[in-house]
Amino acid sequence: MRSKKIVIVYAIAVFLIVFLITVNTVCSITQFEVYYTVGSALMEESAENVQKTLEEKYLRKSYLFFDESKVREVVSEESGGYLEVMSVEKIFPNRITVHVRERYETFAFEKDGKFYVIGDDGSILSISDENKNNIAGINIEIHGISFGADQQVGDKFTVAAGDEAAYQALNVFLGELNSRGMRGNITRIDYQTVGGSDPAYRYSYFYVHTTEGVQFWIVTPEEDTQRKVSQVLGLYASLTDAQRLDGYIYVGEGDAEYSTNVPPEIGDLVSGS
Repeated sequence: MRSKKIVIVYAIAVFLIVFLITVNTVCSITQFEVYYTVGSALMEESAENVQKTLEEKYLRKSYLFFDESKVREVVSEESGGYLEVMSVEKIFPNRITVHVRERYETFAFEKDGKFYVIGDDGSILSISDENKNNIAGINIEIHGISFGADQQVGDKFTVAAGDEAAYQALNVFLGELNSRGMRGNITRIDYQTVGGSDPAYRYSYFYVHTTEGVQFWIVTPEEDTQRKVSQVLGLYASLTDAQRLDGYIYVGEGDAEYSTNVPPEIGDLVSGS
């Protein structure tokens, strides 16, 4: 009787071993599919490298025990944080499908000679000595908005207390630039405050540089932001090529105006608003 039980136990053990080997063979990864939405040749190459690396590391490995965190690790390593994993799907019995997209660069905040490049998701994509855009040219340089230098690549970018409204206005401005296809026309934005600590005399402004030469003065951009931005860019779009070479567009409490004069001091602009 005892020997019969031993035979049964062995038979069950053998069956389980054969079953597990069979399942593992059938359910081993045979295909990775990486779909990507990118705008730069560099990130297209990175996305292709993601697929190659996944195949080198995990092809023929167990489908059942594959962890999607491995995909995120590979994507991060291959793209330097510029690619974002949108989804990882396990398709039974042996296929893994991955969707990634490029985090597009928006602004480059300058601090102590370093450029903190911010992505369209608000994260820090890179910290570099050079302001360079993956797709073309440079990112829009931002000066005058304070932020902590202890922030690292991958962190959500945050500005110093008191500058949150200016940063929000900056993002409204960027959204309007993108919707009008004008982002490439802007090279730099300076944010400044004047008038000291007395609220009655204190003003802030964006001083915007364009590729052609005309400049924008947006006074108190934190207030009535959408109207001011829309009016400035609408007027800018209506200028002739010759008009865009110099002068400035000013907007404050009133409607946006264009002048061919050399931009006056901000105090004169404010007093005339």
